[in-house]
Amino acid sequence: MGLAVVRDLRDRRAPATDEELEDFEVDVLAGFVLARASAGLTDGTVRGDVSQLEQIRDWFGRPLWEMEPTDADAYFGRVLRGAPSGTRLARSQALRTYFAFLELRSKRSCTR
Repeated sequence: MGLAVVRDLRDRRAPATDEELEDFEVDVLAGFVLARASAGLTDGTVRGDVSQLEQIRDWFGRPLWEMEPTDADAYFGRVLRGAPSGTRLARSQALRTYFAFLELRSKRSCTR
């Protein structure tokens, strides 16, 4: 048996379509929900987290994984400036938890 040339398949893959990105975003959020539920959080808590994330997503207009620190600064510093501190806290905690989930998911997929 001879040797074969190995190529990186990412170079050959076409960019994701808008529909594929939307489907992936839904899958990631579903994974977040499942992870939170399997960690023993109540349905109400998970629903609250998702609601907070959806509100941030509506403002941002793009998948949350594209959010940069300057975007978060703008959101929490300007958009939520007059919001009650409990609202700011709930949104920031949901966003922090979401990014922790994304980081763990990314590390897990890199080890496969």
